[in-house]
Amino acid sequence: MVTIDTVLVRADHCLVSEIDNELVMMDVQSGHYFTLDAIGNDIWRRLEQPVRVGDLCVILEQAYASPLDVITADVLRLLDSMTGEGLVKVAA
Repeated sequence: MVTIDTVLVRADHCLVSEIDNELVMMDVQSGHYFTLDAIGNDIWRRLEQPVRVGDLCVILEQAYASPLDVITADVLRLLDSMTGEGLVKVAA
């Protein structure tokens, strides 16, 4: 389970293409396709380097001027799902 203290980074086995500010991804290991909206795309870009989830949420709070508790809940849900699908991983 992803928490605000988890440090995550993108998995390196995804093919990614941006279309109209959305991200279309294919996990080459599973063959599954995924899409991310503009905010998900922004989160994906910020995961290029390892980042602590709590720090990511603070950055997103500033970028989107939304309450931190709402952003944190949404980001935790998204990253937990992405971790479960193998799209992001705990940084070593």
